Amino acid sequence: MNVLVIYFSQTGGTEKIAKMIQKGILNSGNKCEIAKIKSVDTNCLKDFDLIGIGTPTFFFREPINVRTFIQKMKNTDGKHCFVFCTHGSLIGNTFFYMNEELIKKRYLVVGTFDSYSESSIQFYPKIMHTIKHPDDIEIKEAENFGESICDISLRVKNGEIDLIPKFELIENTWWAKQSKALTPELLRKFYPKFKINIDNCVKCLTCQESCPVDAINVEVNPPEIQKEGCIFCAYCEKLCPEGAIEADWTMTRKGAKGNLKGYVKALREAELQGKFRPYVDYEKII
Repeated sequence: MNVLVIYFSQTGGTEKIAKMIQKGILNSGNKCEIAKIKSVDTNCLKDFDLIGIGTPTFFFREPINVRTFIQKMKNTDGKHCFVFCTHGSLIGNTFFYMNEELIKKRYLVVGTFDSYSESSIQFYPKIMHTIKHPDDIEIKEAENFGESICDISLRVKNGEIDLIPKFELIENTWWAKQSKALTPELLRKFYPKFKINIDNCVKCLTCQESCPVDAINVEVNPPEIQKEGCIFCAYCEKLCPEGAIEADWTMTRKGAKGNLKGYVKALREAELQGKFRPYVDYEKII
C-alpha cells in the first residue's frame, strides 16, 4: 500500500506524531511519504492508496487552513484516509468536522489517532499544562497506530465495516458553544490587532515564510499582517526574533482564565482514567 501522511504543525507536536505514524507504516512493510500541508499539491493525492491528515486543534476543531485544504481535495470514489490531531486538553469536534468535509469529497475515514501536545500560546502561562507531551508513551502509540492502519484499511475493504469509526457532533458543552461562536469574523473583531514595529523589523522574513496561510507581507510599505485568511494562530508574534510584532494580550489573558480552568478539569478527569500523565503541578498554572 502506498500512503501519504500530510500534516500541519507549528510548535512541533503534530510533526512528531506524523513522523512516528510514518515510521509505523514503514515498519508494516508499506510505502509512506510525508509532507507538510502547505507544500502538498492536491492533484497528487490520486497516486496514493491511503491518505493521512494531521493537525493541531484550534478553538476545539481543525484550523481554517486544514479545512480549506480538505475542501480543495479532488472527489474520489471512496478512497480511504485517516485523521489525527494533537491538542492541549480537549479534542473538541475536530474529527467530526474533518470527517464531514472528507465525506463531501467521498473519502472514507478508517482510523483516528490523537495525542496531547505541549502548546505555547501567548495568553496562557509559559509553563503549560501539557508540558513534555507528546511523551514517550504517546510517541509509541503513534508508531503502533501507523503499524496497524494499513491492515485496518484492507480489512474494511474486505467487508469489516464495524472497524469504521463513528463521529458524533457535541453541542451542549461550554467548549462546544464557544467553538461555534468563534467564527473567523468574530475572531477578527475581538482578537488583538497585531502591529509590525518598522523600527525593529529587519525584514528577515521569518514571520512571512512561517505563516501557514500567507497572511503576512513585510516586503511592502507599510508591512501587512493579519491579512484576509489569517487563522489567528499568533505564531508570527511568538516567532519574531526581533520582537517587532506587537500585540496587547491583556484582555485575552483575562478571558482565557476560565478556559484554562476548564482544560485542567478535563485533564484531571483524563488522568483518573489513565489517559493523561501530568508533568507539572496544576496549581502553579491556574
